[in-house]
Amino acid sequence: MEHTNKEYDAEEIARLGEEIYEREIHAEEFEAEHEGEFLVVDVTTGEYTLAADDAEAFDLAEGKNPDAVLYLLRVGHRTAHRIGLAVRSPALFSSR
Repeated sequence: MEHTNKEYDAEEIARLGEEIYEREIHAEEFEAEHEGEFLVVDVTTGEYTLAADDAEAFDLAEGKNPDAVLYLLRVGHRTAHRIGLAVRSPALFSSR
């Protein structure tokens, strides 16, 4: 992939990031070895960076290419982060 000054929207970044991951990175052995780590793909170059947390992965990727267009995923998970409330007790929603 070549680096360009092209503008990307969020959907295109996600599509390209997923395509690169599936085509060039994804493998059962890779996922087993890196389960739970954060992977950042530079969609302009196809290069990727792995780290234990998302901020570190972004920092490492930006260090390689300050003009990078980055896509984050968590290896072995459908999403990088969870957003929302985890209900631990039904009493939280009691009207009493």
